[in-house]
Amino acid sequence: MTPSTRKEMMDRLDFLIGTWAIEVFHPELQPPPITGEASFEWLDHRYIIQRTRIDKPEFPSSMIIYDWDDAKGQYVQHYFDSHGVTRLYEMSFQDGLWKLWRTTPDFSPLDFHQRFSGTVNRAGNLIESSWEQSADDVQWEHDFGLNYEKSKE
Repeated sequence: MTPSTRKEMMDRLDFLIGTWAIEVFHPELQPPPITGEASFEWLDHRYIIQRTRIDKPEFPSSMIIYDWDDAKGQYVQHYFDSHGVTRLYEMSFQDGLWKLWRTTPDFSPLDFHQRFSGTVNRAGNLIESSWEQSADDVQWEHDFGLNYEKSKE
C-alpha cells in the first residue's frame, strides 16, 4: 500500500473530527439514555485520537487511536480505558457503515467476542450504532445502543 492510499483511507474518517454528544442506551440501566461526550482530533494528520467521557461512573472514560493497517488493508482501533482495559479492534468504514469487531485475544484475554455496527447519516453528523457480544462467536446478543450527534461548532 502506498502512503497516498493510507492517507486517502484516513481522510475518509475526517468527518469524525470535532465534538460529539453521546447517548448510551443500556438495557440494565434505567432510565435511558446515559449521556456523555466524545472528541475526535488528528494527531499529525496520520492518526485520529478519540477521547470519551460518559456521565455515569459505571462507564469508563476512554482514549482510542484509529489507524490504517497496510498489511490487512483495513482500519484498526486501539482502545484504552480508565478501568485499565486495553483492546485491539479490527475496523471497517465504507458507504456510511462503520464496523468494529474483536474475535481474538490481544492485550487482554478474550472473555467474549464483541462487534459494533454504526450507520452514519448523509450529513455525517449523526451515528446510530449498537454493540453486541457473544460467548462463542456464533450466538450474538445486543449489549447496548450508542448514538453520536456532532456538536455545531
